[in-house]
Amino acid sequence: MQLGLLFTLMKPPPEYTPSKLLNGDMELLRQHSLTRWLSRDLMQAAVDFCRNLGLVPIYGECSPEHLTRYLFWKPPQGALIEVRSGRTKDKFEEFAALNRDKSWRLLSLHINESDVYSAVWISPDHFETAKAFLTAHGITTAVSQGA
Repeated sequence: MQLGLLFTLMKPPPEYTPSKLLNGDMELLRQHSLTRWLSRDLMQAAVDFCRNLGLVPIYGECSPEHLTRYLFWKPPQGALIEVRSGRTKDKFEEFAALNRDKSWRLLSLHINESDVYSAVWISPDHFETAKAFLTAHGITTAVSQGA
Protein backbone atom coordinates (compact mmCIF):
# COMPACT_ATOMS: atom_id res chain seq x y z
CA MET A 1 0.00 0.00 0.00
CA GLN A 2 1.32 3.43 -0.87
CA LEU A 3 2.14 5.72 2.03
CA GLY A 4 -0.08 8.55 0.68
CA LEU A 5 -3.07 6.21 0.42
CA LEU A 6 -2.43 4.85 3.91
CA PHE A 7 -2.30 8.41 5.30
CA THR A 8 -5.59 9.23 3.53
CA LEU A 9 -7.25 6.14 5.00
CA MET A 10 -6.02 6.97 8.52
CA LYS A 11 -6.85 10.69 8.39
CA PRO A 12 -9.80 11.54 10.66
CA PRO A 13 -12.83 13.17 9.00
CA PRO A 14 -12.93 16.97 9.02
CA GLU A 15 -14.81 18.79 11.74
CA TYR A 16 -17.23 21.54 10.80
CA THR A 17 -18.33 24.57 12.79
CA PRO A 18 -21.58 26.04 11.45
CA SER A 19 -22.11 29.70 10.70
CA LYS A 20 -23.38 31.78 13.61
CA LEU A 21 -26.04 34.47 13.53
CA LEU A 22 -24.70 37.45 15.45
CA ASN A 23 -26.76 39.84 17.56
CA GLY A 24 -26.47 43.58 17.23
CA ASP A 25 -26.84 46.20 14.55
CA MET A 26 -26.79 43.73 11.65
CA GLU A 27 -29.59 41.59 13.06
CA LEU A 28 -32.36 43.83 11.70
CA LEU A 29 -30.76 43.93 8.23
CA ARG A 30 -30.41 40.14 8.24
CA GLN A 31 -34.02 39.58 9.28
CA HIS A 32 -35.25 41.83 6.46
CA SER A 33 -32.86 40.27 3.93
CA LEU A 34 -33.65 36.60 4.48
CA THR A 35 -36.53 35.17 2.46
CA ARG A 36 -39.63 34.02 4.25
CA TRP A 37 -39.75 30.35 5.20
CA LEU A 38 -40.54 28.49 1.97
CA SER A 39 -41.90 25.03 1.29
CA ARG A 40 -39.84 22.81 -1.03
CA ASP A 41 -41.89 23.64 -4.14
CA LEU A 42 -41.79 27.40 -3.45
CA MET A 43 -38.10 27.22 -2.55
CA GLN A 44 -37.14 25.85 -5.96
CA ALA A 45 -39.27 28.43 -7.74
CA ALA A 46 -37.71 31.25 -5.68
CA VAL A 47 -34.17 30.03 -6.35
CA ASP A 48 -34.87 29.72 -10.09
CA PHE A 49 -36.44 33.19 -10.20
CA CYS A 50 -33.53 34.77 -8.32
CA ARG A 51 -30.96 32.93 -10.46
CA ASN A 52 -32.57 34.54 -13.52
CA LEU A 53 -31.95 37.91 -11.81
CA GLY A 54 -28.29 37.03 -11.22
CA LEU A 55 -28.76 36.26 -7.51
CA VAL A 56 -27.62 33.11 -5.72
CA PRO A 57 -28.08 31.87 -2.16
CA ILE A 58 -25.09 32.69 0.03
CA TYR A 59 -26.66 31.32 3.23
CA GLY A 60 -29.55 28.91 3.79
CA GLU A 61 -31.43 27.39 6.72
CA CYS A 62 -33.85 24.47 6.94
CA SER A 63 -36.43 24.34 9.73
CA PRO A 64 -37.52 21.16 11.53
CA GLU A 65 -40.79 21.54 9.55
CA HIS A 66 -38.81 21.13 6.27
CA LEU A 67 -39.13 24.79 5.32
CA THR A 68 -36.17 26.70 3.90
CA ARG A 69 -35.07 30.32 3.84
CA TYR A 70 -32.17 31.97 2.05
CA LEU A 71 -30.06 35.08 1.98
CA PHE A 72 -29.42 35.93 -1.68
CA TRP A 73 -26.36 37.68 -3.10
CA LYS A 74 -25.24 38.99 -6.46
CA PRO A 75 -21.82 37.36 -6.86
CA PRO A 76 -18.98 39.01 -8.75
CA GLN A 77 -18.33 37.82 -12.26
CA GLY A 78 -16.40 34.56 -12.27
CA ALA A 79 -17.50 33.42 -8.81
CA LEU A 80 -18.54 29.77 -8.75
CA ILE A 81 -20.95 28.65 -6.05
CA GLU A 82 -22.52 25.36 -4.99
CA VAL A 83 -25.59 25.41 -2.74
CA ARG A 84 -26.95 22.29 -1.05
CA SER A 85 -29.77 22.52 1.46
CA GLY A 86 -31.88 19.98 3.28
CA ARG A 87 -29.20 17.26 3.23
CA THR A 88 -28.24 14.49 5.63
CA LYS A 89 -24.82 14.57 7.27
CA ASP A 90 -23.56 11.79 4.98
CA LYS A 91 -24.73 13.64 1.85
CA PHE A 92 -23.23 16.89 3.14
CA GLU A 93 -19.87 15.18 3.74
CA GLU A 94 -20.02 13.74 0.22
CA PHE A 95 -20.49 17.23 -1.24
CA ALA A 96 -17.82 18.63 1.09
CA ALA A 97 -15.28 16.08 -0.16
CA LEU A 98 -16.07 16.88 -3.80
CA ASN A 99 -15.70 20.61 -3.15
CA ARG A 100 -12.44 20.10 -1.22
CA ASP A 101 -11.11 18.24 -4.28
CA LYS A 102 -11.93 21.36 -6.34
CA SER A 103 -10.25 23.57 -3.67
CA TRP A 104 -13.55 25.37 -3.04
CA ARG A 105 -14.10 26.92 0.38
CA LEU A 106 -17.00 26.13 2.70
CA LEU A 107 -18.63 29.54 3.06
CA SER A 108 -21.72 28.98 5.16
CA LEU A 109 -23.26 26.06 6.99
CA HIS A 110 -26.48 25.66 8.96
CA ILE A 111 -27.36 22.47 10.85
CA ASN A 112 -30.85 22.35 12.33
CA GLU A 113 -32.10 20.47 15.39
CA SER A 114 -32.88 17.41 13.24
CA ASP A 115 -29.33 17.29 11.80
CA VAL A 116 -30.38 18.65 8.42
CA TYR A 117 -27.46 20.39 6.71
CA SER A 118 -27.55 23.43 4.42
CA ALA A 119 -24.23 24.58 2.98
CA VAL A 120 -22.72 26.94 0.44
CA TRP A 121 -19.26 26.50 -1.10
CA ILE A 122 -17.48 29.10 -3.21
CA SER A 123 -14.47 29.24 -5.50
CA PRO A 124 -11.46 30.43 -3.48
CA ASP A 125 -10.83 33.67 -5.40
CA HIS A 126 -14.14 35.11 -4.19
CA PHE A 127 -14.24 33.82 -0.60
CA GLU A 128 -13.24 37.12 1.04
CA THR A 129 -15.81 39.13 -0.94
CA ALA A 130 -18.57 36.71 0.04
CA LYS A 131 -17.35 36.67 3.65
CA ALA A 132 -17.66 40.48 3.78
CA PHE A 133 -21.28 40.24 2.56
CA LEU A 134 -22.12 37.64 5.22
CA THR A 135 -20.40 39.72 7.91
CA ALA A 136 -22.41 42.79 6.93
CA HIS A 137 -25.54 40.69 7.57
CA GLY A 138 -24.29 39.39 10.94
CA ILE A 139 -23.47 35.87 9.75
CA THR A 140 -20.09 34.22 10.37
CA THR A 141 -18.49 31.93 7.85
CA ALA A 142 -18.43 28.22 8.53
CA VAL A 143 -15.16 26.64 9.63
CA SER A 144 -13.78 23.39 8.26
CA GLN A 145 -10.95 21.94 10.37
CA GLY A 146 -8.81 19.04 9.25
CA ALA A 147 -10.08 19.24 5.69
